[in-house]
Amino acid sequence: MSKVALQAVIGTALVDRQFCEEFLDGKRPAILAQFDLTDEERETALAMRSNSIQEFARGMCDWMVS
Repeated sequence: MSKVALQAVIGTALVDRQFCEEFLDGKRPAILAQFDLTDEERETALAMRSNSIQEFARGMCDWMVS
């Protein structure tokens, strides 16, 4: 599991408003393709429903520890 890549996605979204808006607004597949995620991480991140990056981060954290 590449926690570093997931942290990079979330960290970038927290500091880059445009990145965050695009991530939450339908461009997630293209954005995630830029990061070195496993297939499972990518599938989980694409399936995660969230209205904010904080909600997405909580969901991914819960998934990583389960």
